Amino acid sequence: MNIKFNLIIIILLILLVLNVNNCKKIKNKKHITPQRLRRFVEHSKPISLNKKVWKITEIENVFSAQIELTFGIKQRNLVELEDFVWRVSDPNDSMYGNYKSFQEIKEWVKPLDQSVEAVKNWLTENEITEFTVTESGDFIRTTISIDKAEQLLSVRYNKIVHKLSKQSFFRSLDPYTVPRELYDHIDFIGGVNHLPLLAPRPKEGGSVNGIGYELESLRNNKQIKSFNEKKVAARNGDPYLSPDLIRKEMNVSQTSTNSTHLGNSQAIAQFLKEYFSPSDLRNFQNRFGLKQEQVDNIIGPNQNLNPGIETALDIQYIMAMAPNVPTWIVSTGGLHEGQEPFLDWLVDLSSNPNLPLVHSISYGDDESSIGLAYTDRVDTEFKKYAAMGKTIVFSSGDFGVGCNDACDSFSPGWPASSRFVLAVGGVIKKKDGSIIGDEISGGGFSNYFSRPWYQVDECSSYIEWLNGSLSTFYNQSGRGYPDISSFSENVIILYKDKLMPIGGTSASAPIIAGLLSLINDQRLQKNQSPIGLFNPLLYKIARDHPNSFLDIDFGENNYKCCANGFKSKNGWDPVTGLGLPNFDELVKHCLE
Repeated sequence: MNIKFNLIIIILLILLVLNVNNCKKIKNKKHITPQRLRRFVEHSKPISLNKKVWKITEIENVFSAQIELTFGIKQRNLVELEDFVWRVSDPNDSMYGNYKSFQEIKEWVKPLDQSVEAVKNWLTENEITEFTVTESGDFIRTTISIDKAEQLLSVRYNKIVHKLSKQSFFRSLDPYTVPRELYDHIDFIGGVNHLPLLAPRPKEGGSVNGIGYELESLRNNKQIKSFNEKKVAARNGDPYLSPDLIRKEMNVSQTSTNSTHLGNSQAIAQFLKEYFSPSDLRNFQNRFGLKQEQVDNIIGPNQNLNPGIETALDIQYIMAMAPNVPTWIVSTGGLHEGQEPFLDWLVDLSSNPNLPLVHSISYGDDESSIGLAYTDRVDTEFKKYAAMGKTIVFSSGDFGVGCNDACDSFSPGWPASSRFVLAVGGVIKKKDGSIIGDEISGGGFSNYFSRPWYQVDECSSYIEWLNGSLSTFYNQSGRGYPDISSFSENVIILYKDKLMPIGGTSASAPIIAGLLSLINDQRLQKNQSPIGLFNPLLYKIARDHPNSFLDIDFGENNYKCCANGFKSKNGWDPVTGLGLPNFDELVKHCLE
């Protein structure tokens, strides 16, 4: 009897201890909301990756590895914001150019206090106490352990490595969730699912963005003169392009480059440890007879002795096209695997009250790889910039029409497909003097964004010209891009004290951005507003004054197994947009 009694007592004690431990566990994990009480935010299915491009590995220590999470808080008055942007960007509207200030936009769209507090309280309840609300008031940032992020978002993280560039990121392939009561307060959470589209790391003697180059040691004045007289050519016979030749091809007179207004400004954006070399810029300016100028402001990390080819290209050509215009570099280093560089750039800009007037960004992704919640929020940020009179210029990408794995549909690029940015495609100067659309020039019709009013006639005319061909490959009601083009092959830069030709729409974007800064300068000198969202005015000028552009009517941007791409034709087309600017004619009509 005593043995049975003692056994019962022991069992009861064991059960009591287990119950206490379970209670402790529950207490310690009170932040874990049952899945049935949570909601998906961006995705509802696991994220798929191209295993040929990415390698999925384990994270060695989820307790020490850190991830930066960015919470986009829902904003207010977004319908009114978009209406305002269209009005101040429409040259036929009485409100044209009447932009708002940073503070006015901030107050107009800032989230409700209860939305910010709801997210802050959620973080605090989950023992996350170190976080910051950005100056714009609509993003919250925190850096936490991978283990904590996994618990917070009900996901599992991996270390994901880009096989060619060797860049690695901590990301989850699980669709993240938040408690139901938070769903109406959050647009998206950065640092969870999104991976950037990466090109191979440039190597000397290799390729840059897939375009071959040969190193040249072109150091003396005789060789520079031969560039300007079109006597230096690539192996295929097409001419190498110097700043002087590019200005001549686009009819940019010396008078147009006399920038003097102190209120003018421009910037380039750089990601993933693409740093800037002041000595390369100085030597580039010296070798091509350009005015010696320095970068006015570098925001973010920089390592002078570890320059990137992309940065060399962007800064050398935006400054070559627009001398005397104060120029910034906004650098998002991507210093560790837990960062999301493009989002960091976006958030930093959203919190800067003194943004330059023109921004050139050579960045792109496959539109279909990004969730709508993410792209819609980024679009809102672009609208805010436009409402302040700022111009965002994106390269249209180097993947032509893009192509899905089944080879039966085009894959538009983003952010070039946004209605609130100027998308720049690419053209090639041939050895016979002709200019054609570059095969790599990103272009097509968005699957996410509807066609904006400013390009309805142009896109409709092109689709009618197609006469039903390719109709199953693209969205016939989508935003068409690019809007305009510049040179994207054989553009000469100076990198690590060597001159080299480089290609890609990464070259065409800063060239156009510099020209837009020249337009802003002349408008500001006449006490006119900056151009802001340039697209409505650009398309109006193209209709009213077609000689403001060099129309490109030859070229096709097929890609991989999508053997037939879009073709260039007279007027707008999704290879070269409206064509190459005839600048001195274009700027005249920007001042009317």
